Amino acid sequence: MMKWFAHRGASDRFPENTLEAIEAAIPYVDGIEFDVHFSRDGVGVIIHDETVNRTTDGMGRVVDLTLAELKRLNAGARFKGNGGPIQTTIPTLDEVLTLLAPTKLLLNIELKTDTIRYPGIEAYTLERCRAHGIANDRLILSSFNHYSVATVRELDPTIETAILYPYPLYHPEQQAILLGAKAIHPDYRRVTKEDVMLAHQAGIEVRVYTPKTADDVRRMIEIGIDAVIVNDPQAFQKSLSIP
Repeated sequence: MMKWFAHRGASDRFPENTLEAIEAAIPYVDGIEFDVHFSRDGVGVIIHDETVNRTTDGMGRVVDLTLAELKRLNAGARFKGNGGPIQTTIPTLDEVLTLLAPTKLLLNIELKTDTIRYPGIEAYTLERCRAHGIANDRLILSSFNHYSVATVRELDPTIETAILYPYPLYHPEQQAILLGAKAIHPDYRRVTKEDVMLAHQAGIEVRVYTPKTADDVRRMIEIGIDAVIVNDPQAFQKSLSIP
């Protein structure tokens, strides 16, 4: 049966990558996808972009701001859905892990190292997950930077990894095998039925991000996708009559 992941939490209903968005998604999904960067003082923080400009009332690169400076920003200031802006903060990785540890959900943690490499973020993320008692079989670490995927594999080969890619990739299942990854995470517009077939033949799961409509999700189901990573799983499930 196809699995459901909330993309940056229930990010159509609450500001993306906030505790509110993540908590709202918990009853409706098999897993939560979220993004981790380093602050200036080396704390893992959950935000998508390399800068705070798009999602907060601040300006600047995440890596140039301390945790205290990041915490002073309103991560809901620019939210346009569900009644408009709200007051909330950029959560730390520890805060998100504290929220999700008691659940049975899968954690798809995207390492945002494709623009800024953040040396050591792979080991840091694994260490914090262990500190919160999150079992390895609940973890999926993914990245558009496939060097990070390889690094996680070197640190702990029991952790599931996945390669992200936004454009057609020649035989992505072969790239996954090369890196020891157990899944590929393509843009839903770039995946074909043949991609899925070849991946499954190689024992590789296929999870797509981010179908926009119910028809998009139906097409993913038809071609045999293992999971969808969507902004509003509750709304999709309702429109598709999925209990």
